[in-house]
Amino acid sequence: MGLSKIKSPVKGDWSFMNPPGHHPDAKDFVAVDQNGKPYEVAKVIRHLCYKLSVEDTYSWEKKIFSPFEAEVIAVKNDAKDRMTLNIFRDLVNGLIIAPKNGKNDVEYFLGNYIILKSEKAEFALLAHLRQGSVLVSKGMKVKTGEIIAKVGNSGNTIQPHLHFQIMKESDPAKAIPIPFTFEYSQVCDGKTEGTMDSTLPKNWKKFRV
Repeated sequence: MGLSKIKSPVKGDWSFMNPPGHHPDAKDFVAVDQNGKPYEVAKVIRHLCYKLSVEDTYSWEKKIFSPFEAEVIAVKNDAKDRMTLNIFRDLVNGLIIAPKNGKNDVEYFLGNYIILKSEKAEFALLAHLRQGSVLVSKGMKVKTGEIIAKVGNSGNTIQPHLHFQIMKESDPAKAIPIPFTFEYSQVCDGKTEGTMDSTLPKNWKKFRV
């Protein structure tokens, strides 16, 4: 059986910024500028030493689209977003506090999320959504490309992004992410240009969908 080929759940310029230890088939989508940065370079110090607002990032409140025709089988829409970013505080939370407090609660990690079931009985998990932005409810049917939510900063994150994975099981606490690819994407990092039709862009490479 070949790779699952889907429509991208986002549009525009993005990069996969997967942290160490992250499952290789689960992807963290981060919106970037022409230089492949998630926010203005001048604001790095604020992220490191003070408070960077989620509104300073390019990912914040970007639209999210259904990657295929599906039934909505699970939704969470009421988890609060962390509105300011501090990389040291958020790393401590993500690496130390979150694993301890959320070891028996997958929602603690995911924040707001949607789980979709495709006609091929594959499941898509979309997580860290903006509080109150989810436009679908359990049992609804959605079309490919339909807007279903916006990117947020809920759950275990260090900056606004979309966590996305395809699974064979519906329970993200038990399911193992499986490989997928896009129907269309274009690498555009200034060094390499080209259409990717059978593999995903590499981590940290800017791409356009």
